[in-house]
Amino acid sequence: MRIIENITYVERQSENLALDLYLPYRTPQATVVFAHGGGFQKGTRSSAEVLPLARRFTRDGYAFASISYRLKTPLEAFDLIHRKAIRANRKRSVESGLATSKRLMGPAFEAARLDLGAAVAFMKSRSSGWDIATSSVFVVGISAGGIAALSLAYPPENLPTTCRPDAVLGLGAAMVQPWCLSPNGVPSLMLHSTMDRIIRPQNTALVEKAARQAEAPLRTIICARRGHGAPVEALLNDQDKTGTPYWTHMRMLFDACSDQSSARKRLIRLDVSQRPPPSF
Repeated sequence: MRIIENITYVERQSENLALDLYLPYRTPQATVVFAHGGGFQKGTRSSAEVLPLARRFTRDGYAFASISYRLKTPLEAFDLIHRKAIRANRKRSVESGLATSKRLMGPAFEAARLDLGAAVAFMKSRSSGWDIATSSVFVVGISAGGIAALSLAYPPENLPTTCRPDAVLGLGAAMVQPWCLSPNGVPSLMLHSTMDRIIRPQNTALVEKAARQAEAPLRTIICARRGHGAPVEALLNDQDKTGTPYWTHMRMLFDACSDQSSARKRLIRLDVSQRPPPSF
């Protein structure tokens, strides 16, 4: 693979945000935008998971864009109307029964969601410049990055809209605004582990129930590994009880949601009409 570093994808008042783009030697078929974890307080686009994921994705024919996004964003960074909406959404998230930190639902989360949307828009608009075959953009997010990704797929109505990806994979993540789930959302997959003390497994059960009630094209998988960071290793190395690699589950989702595929509408119909949720 070849690497193009430090590509500015958006200019914010506080800082310019950049991505590193990993490209296969053959023509990429689509783009994966990667959002690191760190609780919206820390983390970098060169975190330990990036290189193994970049190698695997480029080997499979994807362009892989690992992004920086704003960290520790205070409420004061937003105007008064948006501050009110962020507070209201956080209160609603807490009342929904989520067992996770309030800081994962506040202003830093909202800033990351907007930045991730800007990265998706950038890669969709610039894909031809790197000879990427389609404008399809999928998002893979770990922990906080996955939280931002899932809320990009199912955005709240009281905050600014931004560019949505074609599909989302959340690794050790949570859907912190479950009331936003709807049949028209972006098809998404959550891969979670057991014994996760950061984002507890009951959050996955909560969103699974909410997705079923809302008929949303989101499904969850629990892997056998333990710990908050385990889903990354499971994605790269493990299989489910039927012998299907978790990587294959993700590939089926991405392939169905590619703009080269005619299966996207069928995917959504299947996912909301069959229980238990089918494989993508």
